[in-house]
Amino acid sequence: MLMDSLGRELKLLVEPPNGTKDYPAASCQELLLAQPHLPDGYYYIDPNQGSPQDSLLVFCNFTAGGETCISPVQNQVPIKAWLKAYTSEDTFQWLSSLPGGFLLEYQGLSTVQLRFLKLHSSQATQKVSYSCRPHPDGSGPQLEKEIKFLTDSREHSYVATLQGCMLDNESSITDTIFRFSTEDLSLLPLRDLAVFHNSDASHQFGFTIGPVCFS
Repeated sequence: MLMDSLGRELKLLVEPPNGTKDYPAASCQELLLAQPHLPDGYYYIDPNQGSPQDSLLVFCNFTAGGETCISPVQNQVPIKAWLKAYTSEDTFQWLSSLPGGFLLEYQGLSTVQLRFLKLHSSQATQKVSYSCRPHPDGSGPQLEKEIKFLTDSREHSYVATLQGCMLDNESSITDTIFRFSTEDLSLLPLRDLAVFHNSDASHQFGFTIGPVCFS
């Protein structure tokens, strides 16, 4: 292991990574150390430091100290009456199990590269925006709803409460922002979500899934 580490450091001195496909860094933090004057933007990284052929394009937020941010393949869960497709009331049902639903995957991020990226990181963050469309005339139940977010390990889930969907004067859509930040890297990125069905099957809602960022 010592020889591998020395060899890696020597390679960095001779051929410092520059964020291209041929010379990717292991993470955006490493790229920032090698090229401290680069602006925020999209660069290639190769967390497992094997062949650069499996490197992935990520957004490097150098302003935030070198965050490595990876966007979902599909970041929009469209606004519609998802609860109508539930098999029963008074239950959670994962979005991926519903017609038109899907698991959350991330652009170019294989299981191996994700594991190595987590080894290079100490914290992960992600943001999700919940959007709902109230009844046009303000009628209908405006009930709080429970929501679950499935973690990357699939062994745990975050549970939160959604406020009732109320009509306001500025927009026909209301939003709730959920921010996740953890040093337990087994929890992010998020993989699925479920809203509790509490009798209002006509309730229209959707989500915007933000990138997962490692630092």
